[in-house]
Amino acid sequence: MAPPVKAVSSRAVQAEQTRVAILETAERLFAERGYDATSLQMIADEMGLTKAAVYYHFRAKIDILHAAMQPGLRRIEELLEQAAVMRGRRARIEHLVAGTVDFLVLNRHYAVMAAGDPASKQHTLDEDAQTTVLRRRTLALCFGDQPRPEERLAFRAALALTEALPDLVDLSDEELRTALQTTMLRILRVPS
Repeated sequence: MAPPVKAVSSRAVQAEQTRVAILETAERLFAERGYDATSLQMIADEMGLTKAAVYYHFRAKIDILHAAMQPGLRRIEELLEQAAVMRGRRARIEHLVAGTVDFLVLNRHYAVMAAGDPASKQHTLDEDAQTTVLRRRTLALCFGDQPRPEERLAFRAALALTEALPDLVDLSDEELRTALQTTMLRILRVPS
């Protein structure tokens, strides 16, 4: 009975390795070409797989993007947990902005992966429960449970800055970090 378990185990390992390879290939293509310009067929061709093989692991292209964004979402969850125990709105906002900016600077490809047609992709991401919960928790930590309309707009404007990252590839890490942090804090009205 031990050999069948090993065979199932090796199939599971191989399936996971293929899934990870698809994800890595897709991340690279999303970063090189952008999300909208990358098709599932391109991902399959790059790996020497059929499109059906990609569909076996991911139901849709947006599912690949969601999987690729998981490390970033986990980092935001960590930042939220840390900020939740901090006293004072300013300290929480500064911590969240600094942590988010550091992650984005070290992982610039996330912004390129997410860049593209906001009407098609953002609508789908907005419906993602995990993303929605994280956004609401972040907004509440920054501005309380009843944020004013201008606070909600400022929050969304600060988030939208990530859309500009593909246009800032010429900046050094330090220049990008300073520009993002200063601009986000200014939008969120945290004096320097």
